[in-house]
Amino acid sequence: MLTNTIQKWYAKMLVSLNNQKGAQAIEWIALAGVILAIFAAIQLYFNKGETSVGNAISETLSNIIKKIGE
Repeated sequence: MLTNTIQKWYAKMLVSLNNQKGAQAIEWIALAGVILAIFAAIQLYFNKGETSVGNAISETLSNIIKKIGE
């Protein structure tokens, strides 16, 4: 079942890559994913130390993420 799902996603991705708008959308989604992963890593790093800088970054990133979901 999982293999079929992955194959369907792969087929959709190939169709999107052949379409320039789809390829650009995938690039932006990938870039957003990388940025969110970096933010999450920074937040986790600073949350462990409980520093004032870590708390400030954590609160700022949390606010940004909440605004994205709105």
